[in-house]
Amino acid sequence: MKPRPTGFLALAEELQSYILSFLPYQDILHCTSVCKALRQTYISSSELQYITELGGQQLLSVPDTDLDNHTSISKRLQLLRDKAHAWSKFDIHSFKTVTIPQQFHDAKTSLADGHLCLFNEDEQSAKIFPILPQPSQQKIERDWPPESLCSISNADSIEVFMDPAQNLIAIACMIADIETLGVDDERVYIDLGALDGDGGVHPEAAGKTLFLSDLPKCEAGLYTIETWKLEGLGRHIAFRRSLLVHDGSYSFGEEIWFVQIWDWQHSTTSNCVLSDSITNPEVGESLDFCFLGNDRLLIVSKDLKLYSIEDMSRAPRLLACFLMPVSVTGIQCLLPMDDIAHSSQLQMQAQRKMWTADPKNRILSLITRTRDATSSFTFLISTRIFFNPVFDGMAEIPWERWGPPNARVFLHNWRCRVGVSGNRVLQAFPAREATAEDHPDDMDYKLHLMDFSPLAVERRQGLGKVVTEPSTIETTESAETLTTSLPYVEVVSDRIFGADQVMDIWVDKDRIYLPKLNSEESDSDGIDELEVIEI
Repeated sequence: MKPRPTGFLALAEELQSYILSFLPYQDILHCTSVCKALRQTYISSSELQYITELGGQQLLSVPDTDLDNHTSISKRLQLLRDKAHAWSKFDIHSFKTVTIPQQFHDAKTSLADGHLCLFNEDEQSAKIFPILPQPSQQKIERDWPPESLCSISNADSIEVFMDPAQNLIAIACMIADIETLGVDDERVYIDLGALDGDGGVHPEAAGKTLFLSDLPKCEAGLYTIETWKLEGLGRHIAFRRSLLVHDGSYSFGEEIWFVQIWDWQHSTTSNCVLSDSITNPEVGESLDFCFLGNDRLLIVSKDLKLYSIEDMSRAPRLLACFLMPVSVTGIQCLLPMDDIAHSSQLQMQAQRKMWTADPKNRILSLITRTRDATSSFTFLISTRIFFNPVFDGMAEIPWERWGPPNARVFLHNWRCRVGVSGNRVLQAFPAREATAEDHPDDMDYKLHLMDFSPLAVERRQGLGKVVTEPSTIETTESAETLTTSLPYVEVVSDRIFGADQVMDIWVDKDRIYLPKLNSEESDSDGIDELEVIEI
C-alpha cells in the first residue's frame, strides 16, 4: 500500500500553492525540482508559475486595480511568456514612420511612457505627443508655444523634464540680470506643472516652484561653459549644473558640479545636495547621474559613487565607491525611467501595466569614450551589484572585485549605438569586420538584441545564442585587457542599416525607435522622422 503523505504534503494542493507563493522564485523552483508532489502542485498552479516567470525575467508585478477590466493570472502568465518570446522573434523589417514637426528637428528629444517629448531651447518651445498610441493607452498631447514655458517674463527655460506616468512637467528656468549678465546675477528655479493642466500647481506637488541652494561659481576673471541636466523618478526630481572653467584658452582647469534632489510631492526646498570638482577635465561632460529605485542615486564619473537619498533632510549618504577599470570621459548613463505610477491619485498607469522592471535587477548602460577619442565603450552592468549589502560602507571597491561577473563591456569604433530597457539591450555593430580604411559613417550595421534575464539564459528554447563564456577586449590607451562574463542571450538581426539609420537607438518593453537624421539639412544633427518597430 502506498503510504499516505504527511506534514506539508498532506495539505490540500491549493493550500500548498498558497504557502509556496510567499517564497522567492528561486526557492519555489528548488522545492519543485526535488519533490514530485510539489512539482505537480507547481504545474497545476498558474500563480506559482507566474511568480517564477516574473522573477526569472527580473520583473515586479503591478497590482491589478481595475475591477472593471480584471486580467486573470493565467492570462497574465501567457502574455508574459509571449512577450519574452516576441523579443527574439519580432519582424525587424516591419515598421511605421512618425514625422517630427519641423520646428523640433533640432530639439532635445526623450522618450517616456510611449510619448515623444521635445524641447527647443532656441525657440523656447516644447511639445509632447503619443507615438502610434494603442486604444487603451493613456494619451497626453500638448504644445507649449515660444516664450510660454517660464512663469517669469525675463527667464529662459534651460531644461525640461516630462513624465506622462505622473502627468508631470518640470521646467528649469534661468533669470539673468540684463545689464551685467554675470554669473553671480543668475538665478535658477524649477517650475512644476501638469502636462494637461492650465499652468496651475500640479495636484500632487508641494508647491509651484522648487527652490535651489547656492549654485557653484568660479573665480572672477575666468570663463565657464555650463551644462545642465533635469531628471526625475517617482517623488524625486534632481537638477545638475556643471561649470567647465577655463582662462579663455579653452584649456580646462576644473569642472565644478552641483546636484540637488527634491521630494517634490512633500517640499519645495531641499538640503539633499552634492557638490564637488574634477581637475583637468576633458572637453565634454565628464559627469552624469541616474536614480536606482526610490532611495538610491548613482553619480557616474571616473568612478561610480552610490548614495542613499532615503533621508531627504540631509546630504546624500555615500554607500560605496565602485572603481572603473579605465580612464574615460564623455560619460552618459542610460537607465530607463521606472514605469510604475508613484501617485495614489494617478491610477491610469497601474491599470494599463501588469509588470514592470525591478530596479534591483536590470541593466545599466554606461557609454564612455577613451581620452584619446579613438574609440568608445559600452559598459552593461547589472544593477544588482548596487544593492548588495556586502559593499555598503566600503570607500573603494576595485573593478576586479565587482565588475567581471556583473558586467559585459563592448568596444565600438568611435560612436556607441545602444538602447536599453529593463534587462534587454540593443546595440548596433558593423555588418562586417572593419578595416583601418573604413569610416564608421560609411559602414553598414546590424542590430544585436541581447537579453540578460536569467530565464532567457536558462531556457532560450532555440531562440538566439547563449553567451556564458567570458569575453575580453583590449583598451586602446594602455593595451590592458578587460574580461567580463555576465551571461546573456543574443539574436542578430538580418536587416542591414546604414549609419544614418542607427545614429541613436531607443527601446521600451513594446517597441524599438530609430531616429532618422534630417536629410534636407546636411549640417544638422536633428531628426525629422522616427522609425517605430513593434516587438
